[in-house]
Amino acid sequence: MKPWLAWFSAAFLAVGIPWWTAPYNHFTLSHPLAILGCLAFVCIAAWVAGWTPLGLGRGGLVVGGAVPCAVLARVVVETMKDPTSHSLWPFEVVFAGMFGIGLAYAAGSIGYLFRRLLRSF
Repeated sequence: MKPWLAWFSAAFLAVGIPWWTAPYNHFTLSHPLAILGCLAFVCIAAWVAGWTPLGLGRGGLVVGGAVPCAVLARVVVETMKDPTSHSLWPFEVVFAGMFGIGLAYAAGSIGYLFRRLLRSF
């Protein structure tokens, strides 16, 4: 198995499980499971950027790309149940992508700087 696929899968599940278990239109980031998922996502992004060969550039894309994929998975499942439930799904996926990649690069930058700080000692 490719190492990037393991990190993508971990981020996909960390973001997806809270997102998939919440009822439609009732998801908030203040829910405890969502907070744990975001913390896990941030830790995964920091780890991938700082301590794997992927680095900040590719690591941010791999981990950040898991967020729109998790949203798209929910859209596909719910659209099969009710075709009118996600009429604006492209916007959902684009906003999730911007949020996921932005957060992944921010957390990855912290992980990368932390590794550089540890190397200087």
